[in-house]
Amino acid sequence: MSRNLAVFGYNPDGELYLGIDFGYRNPFACLWIQPIEGGERVLVLDEYYQRYRTTLENGKAILAHHQASGYGPLTYAFADPSDPDKRAMLSEILGIEVKAPRRPVEVGQELVRQWLRVRPEDGLPGLLIHHRCKNLIRELKGYMVHEPGKGEHHALDALRYFFGGWERT
Repeated sequence: MSRNLAVFGYNPDGELYLGIDFGYRNPFACLWIQPIEGGERVLVLDEYYQRYRTTLENGKAILAHHQASGYGPLTYAFADPSDPDKRAMLSEILGIEVKAPRRPVEVGQELVRQWLRVRPEDGLPGLLIHHRCKNLIRELKGYMVHEPGKGEHHALDALRYFFGGWERT
């Protein structure tokens, strides 16, 4: 059974997460992510990708973008585990807990690969990405053979932090 990707969209009643990478050397990346179909698929709705701003500036910009986009309440955010102070700052700005993922880097990388695979039952991957997420789409090219730490990977890291922290219900 083949389905049109257009049937997937934001559900204001569903859980909504952020995946955040502070960007060691920049850029800062944030993804709005919503599990759909009872957690059987994950939809990346939107992205924020910015260079040369502080964590404080990025946090305020994320909140403004979230509000301007009309998204509902956030469930949680999962962010780079390397800097608890930045996570605490974002928690304060966003009004939700910004957690470190509970699984290691390698597990997050493998989860991204698993969710990218096309499912034989309907010909679609488990991970769906809105076309406005241009940086994530660009970074995903060649990801199945990606070598961690090489090339552009900030939006990918934000996605990996989400999968490393999110528990499928």
